[in-house]
Amino acid sequence: MTGCIDASLITALVERWRPETSTFHMPVGEVTITLEDVATLSGLPIDGEAVMVDVPDREWSETCTRLLGHAPNDLSGGVVKLSWLREHFNNLPPNASAEITGQFARAYALSLIGFMMFPDRTGATVHLQYLLLLENWRTAGGYAWGAAVLAYLYREMGRSVLHLTQSSSTGGDLGGWVALLQLWAWERFPLIAPRHTLALLPAGAAIGALYARPTDATSARLASALLNCANSDIIIINDNAVATARPMIE
Repeated sequence: MTGCIDASLITALVERWRPETSTFHMPVGEVTITLEDVATLSGLPIDGEAVMVDVPDREWSETCTRLLGHAPNDLSGGVVKLSWLREHFNNLPPNASAEITGQFARAYALSLIGFMMFPDRTGATVHLQYLLLLENWRTAGGYAWGAAVLAYLYREMGRSVLHLTQSSSTGGDLGGWVALLQLWAWERFPLIAPRHTLALLPAGAAIGALYARPTDATSARLASALLNCANSDIIIINDNAVATARPMIE
């Protein structure tokens, strides 16, 4: 679903984001994505150790070589390209040792972190600071990854709002897990959500799995109209479409 982001919907949400309260300002009042939403939609843990890394001046090439087996030649500032990770860790060699398997597992997890959980606005690089959290698999699963994802998304939306006020561009350069924000909007505003692709969730699966293959994107005009009228019983759109909406807040 990460590759099927509805840019019009995301822009409409960002335009309603208020960094000073970390909420979306809607006609029905203030709403926001919560830790419970993150846990339910993504399945990421929201309890545990804080995702914090002390990043003093270090030799990142040595760190990368120690945990991944080798390092890129153009490594700069502790940032690696996701394309480099895909190129060198795409296929696990047959009969790989436990050490090499661990290196490939770290590279895969680092790719997920940089591409999905904590992407920057380019979506093309990831900092090796996260690799330090993957050194020990027994502790890696004990971090509150969901809480960190939400905090990062809050920050990126705040930055995007500031960028919008200073230019005429859209929120298309938003960092953070944008797909999670889209899933939240679909769950909270069911009128704009695609049909579920699964009749029933597999055991233990997150709710986000219901939208494995979303339908067509929402038009900018429709997204804005639906969000503005989220507390109405009837929404009338200029192209003669009429839809019934349910209030977000009963």
